[in-house]
Amino acid sequence: MMRIKYFTGLSTCVAAAGLLLTACTTDAKPTKLSVQEAETIIQESVEQKGNSSAITGKLSEMTPEDVWEETGHQLFKDSGSLETYVVADGKAAVLGTGFGGSGVTSVVPYDVNGDGARDLVYAYSYGSGVHRSVMSWMDLQTLTEHPVTSKADGEEFRMYDLILQNEDDSILVYQISTKQNREAVTKALMSYPASKDIKSMSLIKDGVLVKAQDELYYEATGGD
Repeated sequence: MMRIKYFTGLSTCVAAAGLLLTACTTDAKPTKLSVQEAETIIQESVEQKGNSSAITGKLSEMTPEDVWEETGHQLFKDSGSLETYVVADGKAAVLGTGFGGSGVTSVVPYDVNGDGARDLVYAYSYGSGVHRSVMSWMDLQTLTEHPVTSKADGEEFRMYDLILQNEDDSILVYQISTKQNREAVTKALMSYPASKDIKSMSLIKDGVLVKAQDELYYEATGGD
């Protein structure tokens, strides 16, 4: 009888441990939204701000793997306006602007303000007549956008597109050369460049983003 009670108690403990492990596993990551679900959230968010329409073309998901893994947020791009939206927890916000340019061309997750949660650091291009590329970061806890400014005096935008890469806990900034494969590069930027697209690009080191006082600043390093 003692042996039966022992194994019964052991089975109960194992079952309880299994339930605890399952609970910890299932709470780790949210379920991804479909494009249709994201579009509904985006439209509702835009209407709450007093605008009548948001999506003007086909909405496509462009979430980089590291962004999803580290933030649980998804990114979607409108093929019509080239606006990029970040969506999670029933909320949506616009990253930068795409008017007259390529919209968001590069995104990396990075804790800018030191709150222990990853933010989004991104480059985007816009401009009718004059092509402008700028960098910003968004606090995902408040969905507020902050500009990346330069440590040195001068223009805050560039007339070439940018790729950001997180290397050794620093964000490096690369200029995309269009001297070769210009058509392929432009096509990739209009949607969002995948890893294979970036590998085929000619990248020129442009600078590094430096964190100071819970903000990001650009420092030129010169081409390598």
